[in-house]
Amino acid sequence: MGRSKFRLILGLVLVAVAVAFIVLGLSSLRQRPAPGQAPTTAAPRQDLVTIVVAAREITRGEKIDPTKIGTMKVLGPAPAGSLGDPRSAVDAIALVTIPQGQFVLQSTILAPGEDAKPGLSVLIPEGQRAVALRVNDEVAVGNFLRADDLVDIQLVLANTALGPAEEGAGPERRESSVILQAIRVLSVGEALTAEEGDKAIRMQNITVAVTSEQALLLAVAKQSGAFYLALRNPTDTKEEPIQPVRLEDLVGAARHREPASTSGSSLPAPTVMAPRQVEVILGATAGKQAVP
Repeated sequence: MGRSKFRLILGLVLVAVAVAFIVLGLSSLRQRPAPGQAPTTAAPRQDLVTIVVAAREITRGEKIDPTKIGTMKVLGPAPAGSLGDPRSAVDAIALVTIPQGQFVLQSTILAPGEDAKPGLSVLIPEGQRAVALRVNDEVAVGNFLRADDLVDIQLVLANTALGPAEEGAGPERRESSVILQAIRVLSVGEALTAEEGDKAIRMQNITVAVTSEQALLLAVAKQSGAFYLALRNPTDTKEEPIQPVRLEDLVGAARHREPASTSGSSLPAPTVMAPRQVEVILGATAGKQAVP
């Protein structure tokens, strides 16, 4: 190789090195902050954290076994109240139903221990009792009742439980009263089938939380008449006085009512007609009742 070729190659190498230095210098100038501008910092690294989730649906009141839970990785920080170690959920009691794939939170379980016993007892508020009511769809608000719902309990008494009849009362008497208000439903049992003649009716077991006195009242009510449940708004816990309703009120039996006061009004007072006797037929039973 001649000297001319060597000089040519050396020149090309020097040019390439010079170009490389120029490129690096321009790159450093672009990354340098402008005067008065704060230097930028790299975004903090977000690490993945382990969260305990339900591998299969965990029902309310169930003791959690290892096959029902799993873990998943999420970007940190971990959600508030979440569990990072599956062992902390094993043998705990689910206070609510936890669907598959949902986080297992500290607020949704009763931690393992001597008090962690599976079943309904752990769901009963302290100082209250659980009472089961066997109902059908009509009684249970068309099968729309769910755990934690609030209900009023109505009792319908027949004439056999109402004592001596009042003067003018017909042979067929009924009286409906609201005996308990804003009662919490603890659980809704599986649907059962009961036979009534040649028809099959679906029955359920509704368990409610009541005080000791209310439990005694329900025990008597179940033996004295038919009861019905009325569903409330979950935020409506107000109790209010409700007057009993009698069958005579519905068919117009006269328990003397005073006409409404018309003082200060230009309207004439309503005419009060004398009661008259009519024949009322209920099913196969007929009788005389007074109506206005």
